[in-house]
Amino acid sequence: MVEREYDYIKGSTVSAPERKSSVRRPNKKYKQIQRRKNIQNKNIILRKIRKNDRKYVFTVAVVIFSLGLITITGDIKVYNMQNGVSNLNAQITQTQEENEALKVKLVKSSSLKNIQEKATSKLAMSIPNKEETVRIDFSQNYFENIKSNSSNNSSNNSTKGSNLFSKLMDLVK
Repeated sequence: MVEREYDYIKGSTVSAPERKSSVRRPNKKYKQIQRRKNIQNKNIILRKIRKNDRKYVFTVAVVIFSLGLITITGDIKVYNMQNGVSNLNAQITQTQEENEALKVKLVKSSSLKNIQEKATSKLAMSIPNKEETVRIDFSQNYFENIKSNSSNNSSNNSTKGSNLFSKLMDLVK
């Protein structure tokens, strides 16, 4: 049997015979659609790459910014500590100057001349004459018999002496 080129015939085929082709030629529209799809896919991939690049740049910027903040915070702490140290040094020098001034005042107040002036002017004391003075020789022990009573008396005398001395020092100040 002879193979026919046509499987079926509809009506008259004399004027325009149609043949079925076994190989299809791609349409121009199909090629254009495929090109557009390829271009769109490339654009989508490029957008994703750009988006990832932006994320990477943003992440790097955030890391740099946070490291900068940490550095600045550390510098601020160091600056505050340095201010505290300089304030403490200023207070130390001021206190040392005050101590020196007090030492000078103490030396002035404790001089014999100053004590004598205060005693004569404020306490109305006077320098005793030769007739008013009493001399005692402490090389001999005049109080041998009174050893037990001497401890009681000496404690009372020492408190009286210290009271007199403290009164003198209060007047000097």
